[in-house]
Amino acid sequence: MSFVRNRRAGVLFGAGAVAAVALTLAPATASASPADLVAPLLNSTCTFTQVDAALHDKAPALAQFLDQNPDTKAELKAKFDQSPAERQAELDQYLKDNPDAADQAAADPRAGGIAAAIQQVADTCHNY
Repeated sequence: MSFVRNRRAGVLFGAGAVAAVALTLAPATASASPADLVAPLLNSTCTFTQVDAALHDKAPALAQFLDQNPDTKAELKAKFDQSPAERQAELDQYLKDNPDAADQAAADPRAGGIAAAIQQVADTCHNY
């Protein structure tokens, strides 16, 4: 059960890492922790339908990746069936169980671009 929970919590990070590649974001100088990268959506009250629509509009490469990977998309959707507090608790547990995830995210030169894309989606998802 713990493996499944950790795998699901990791979807937020996996999607962020894939977003970096899929969006081919320019390198950024700012570093960010996994929590910093996903915080805008982690704390969002948007539904997954709203987030998905915002992704298609604001981050189409990431939306396309999710559309082509229905299992990943379903796992991400499951995150939005939880409250922000539940998502935060899973993130905290994931980081505790996977301490290298924080180091990898902080070292990724595209972290700033990923964070900006996620922020833009979070800022606009209530419009959908």
